[in-house]
Amino acid sequence: MYVSRAVETLRAEPIDGASVSLVLETAEDADSAAVATAAEAAGASVERELQFDDLQVTVDQTAIDAICALDGLAAVQTADAIGTHPDEAEEDFDPDAEGG
Repeated sequence: MYVSRAVETLRAEPIDGASVSLVLETAEDADSAAVATAAEAAGASVERELQFDDLQVTVDQTAIDAICALDGLAAVQTADAIGTHPDEAEEDFDPDAEGG
């Protein structure tokens, strides 16, 4: 199973009382409903179901180990790693500077 560098860092040094939003990528042969139930039993709140039966959950940082130990996962990463907010997107191309 793949665990992102950010998640590994939080696992190694969790902040007590701080939560994190994670994306749980389910394995091809996993039942996403069973993964969601197991995640909730491990202390996570399932926030939403994503494309391809993946899940976005919120969990206390001290419970990340329990989440990473769940059966049926192909990857665990922070939710921030899966998208860019429209307000954060920038255009790097300047046609005047490029001679266009």
